[in-house]
Amino acid sequence: MGFLNPLLLWGMAAIAAPIIIHMFMNRRIKQVVWAATRFLQTSIQKNQRRMNLEDIILLLLRCLLLILLALAMSRPIFHKAIAALNTGRSSETAIIVLDNSYSMGESDGGQSRFDLAKAAALQAIDSLPKGSTVAILLFSDVVHAPIPEPTFDLDLARKVVRDAELSDRTTDVQQALKQAFDTLQRHAVATQRIYLITDGQENGWGQFDDILKMLHNETVSTSIILVGSGNVENLGVSNLLLASPMADVGEAAQFDIEVTNFGHEDARDVAVRLNVDSDDPCDEGTLASIPQGSAKRIALFAKFRAPGTHTVTAQINPDRLTADDKRTIALRALDNVHVLIVSGDIGGDPVDNAAFYLANALAPVPLSERENYFIKTKTIAPADLDSVNLNDYEAVVLANVGEISANALDSFPAYLARGGGLVIFPGPRTSAAFYNDNLGAKYNFLPATLGDVRGKPGDIKSVLRLQGTGYKNSIVSLWNDAAAGTLTTANFYCSYILNPVKGHTAQAGEPEVVVKYGDGTAAIMERTWGRGRVILFSSSANTAWNDMPLHPAYL
Repeated sequence: MGFLNPLLLWGMAAIAAPIIIHMFMNRRIKQVVWAATRFLQTSIQKNQRRMNLEDIILLLLRCLLLILLALAMSRPIFHKAIAALNTGRSSETAIIVLDNSYSMGESDGGQSRFDLAKAAALQAIDSLPKGSTVAILLFSDVVHAPIPEPTFDLDLARKVVRDAELSDRTTDVQQALKQAFDTLQRHAVATQRIYLITDGQENGWGQFDDILKMLHNETVSTSIILVGSGNVENLGVSNLLLASPMADVGEAAQFDIEVTNFGHEDARDVAVRLNVDSDDPCDEGTLASIPQGSAKRIALFAKFRAPGTHTVTAQINPDRLTADDKRTIALRALDNVHVLIVSGDIGGDPVDNAAFYLANALAPVPLSERENYFIKTKTIAPADLDSVNLNDYEAVVLANVGEISANALDSFPAYLARGGGLVIFPGPRTSAAFYNDNLGAKYNFLPATLGDVRGKPGDIKSVLRLQGTGYKNSIVSLWNDAAAGTLTTANFYCSYILNPVKGHTAQAGEPEVVVKYGDGTAAIMERTWGRGRVILFSSSANTAWNDMPLHPAYL
């Protein structure tokens, strides 16, 4: 015999209470001489033994009651009886593994695949022999176990299946089967069975060899129940990106929408709509055709009436699988963008000042219109950075800055953590040791350390050009469209070698290469830090080391 709550056996110590009370009451008896009691003396003496026996019996009953209460609360179990019960009653232990990934929402116009799957799960439960136990696992790319261990309560299992809900996640069969087999190993009964109910999507069987090894189990019988049609024509909104540099109030922002044809026939005249928040569609377009198994993009435009956070939704007409017929992103619309340019070139020729090129590129409008332009720049010297409140700016640019003070440096962690941006352009004044030691090793801001400077200003023999194709980062994805021009026209005569750092921390994200030079080395890198972002260039923002500012791509 064992106990499920053995610590509660200490409750038996409570039997001391009635014994102590009994002894205490006996000691408190006081004899008082009273003349009338002499008539009762004879009767008391005759009944004294019986009264003492009754007191002892009452005391024992009180103690026994406390012992039984402690035993009941400690939940005793008899192993032999349980084993006999399992042998006699649990003729089968079953695990229902039910796919609730988003593809299970595909419908034939009546029932969805998930409805069919739940009906199959209920039939499996109903088919179990009397005395069987069942557990329920719901899986997508994560496993949720509403009934993690087999239970005799089949009505509860039926209710859990009927109440199961569809998720918006992808599929991973392997981890669901692994959890099911692990559960059965803890319950040794003669007959063990797994019912895997899914639509058989190919992406869910990626570790197929490992799945086969699990299924080749002599003690566990596995039934795979496939629901839904295998030949489904389906279109889905596979991507939605803000293609414009930013979303600003009152200006048309471009969104690139990708629609993928997952079916086996070409799709034609696919209507695509774009909504902001819960408003009516603000733009619409049509993709003339999408070949089977491929994707097409369309550009639609939206305007934001007020600053703040908005949702943007791209959608197509509903088909049999509605889960991927729309995609939503959240973004922040700005009425004004304030950029602080910290320039190490102040005091020289304005044309040689990096701030001159940056300010004109960020606000590419005539001087008379800059007051009303949504991007507003301010230029300061490095020594003035101590007196600036960084929270007044969406981005800070360090251009050819040698060093900054410790106070200014210590203000950047909070600024980046709240979502600020830091852009670094090195140059002749830059102290690589300062940046590597402080912005790199101390705070992990930098996506790469600054190595040696290669090339010489104006030396055509050492010139490097940026890569011409295969842009993956959103900063340079614009140039994947040949109509947008090219990055390969700029000449880089002098640049730092960027040595990418490895790994990430709780605040600093994984470094990423934005664009490379033609020789494969990094030209621009970035990493997230808190909610903010740090972008590191390898060359200058002015014409000291390259002629990039003289080309349209600089904008």
